[in-house]
Amino acid sequence: MIIQHLDGTQIDIAQHSLRRLYHHIPSLTMQHDTVTVDGRHGLIFLGSTYGERQITVELLYEAYDIYDYYLIRDEVNALFTSQQEYYIIFKNEPYKRYKVKLASDFEVPPHERMSAFEVVFTCVEIFAEAIAITTDIKAWDVDKWAWNGAITWDDNLKYSFNTNSFTVKNLGNVTIDPRQHELEMILKGTFSNSVTITNNTTGDVYIYNGALSSNDELRLKGIQTFKNGVSAFKNTNKKLITLAPKENNFTITGGTISSVVFNFRFLYK
Repeated sequence: MIIQHLDGTQIDIAQHSLRRLYHHIPSLTMQHDTVTVDGRHGLIFLGSTYGERQITVELLYEAYDIYDYYLIRDEVNALFTSQQEYYIIFKNEPYKRYKVKLASDFEVPPHERMSAFEVVFTCVEIFAEAIAITTDIKAWDVDKWAWNGAITWDDNLKYSFNTNSFTVKNLGNVTIDPRQHELEMILKGTFSNSVTITNNTTGDVYIYNGALSSNDELRLKGIQTFKNGVSAFKNTNKKLITLAPKENNFTITGGTISSVVFNFRFLYK
């Protein structure tokens, strides 16, 4: 198991005399908003959201003697009790990570040789996210892609385009929503009056009201819009672009595209 801090620093728990015995990742918890109506059977569902998710990991430490145990205990206590959230990565699924914080206290039981113990994490983000972002290059020798999952080597994974119509593949199983998730679009081109970006798959329509020259850059980052680094949200229709799982068919109108780039991470339930 790997711990990755927000600055990118990675720590293999094996460096602290630890081995992962197993980990348990439960399904997402559904929370339903319901009402009842007199004379009507059952419930009326108004909406559903996902609740808290916890990951349980059983670890084994190996010590040379009881004095070595004391050192390991202190290292382990420091390793998992960061006040800042961090990512955990399981080596049997190295292409995705979970952002977590320690859920509750734990005890490393004393023994002069070895002993097992459990650590429970609460997911800060309930979905796992891809290690790679979509602009990373595919490589067999880098554990960033789920080659045996949704992605094959033969897939034409393009996230940079130079035409006004194109398809963006979201190979996770969660809709990418810029209000909650990492999503960036960088657009360059020549537009006389406005830019209209339409995701024909989801029905999302984003409009920037203004001209773009060949030297301008329009950047949609999260819920914000920037033109050449300056906020331009007030010049938009205040709508957002989301990415549904699988293929998203896009059309950009109002001018001619030079390039458009999508940066995001696949999310997994």
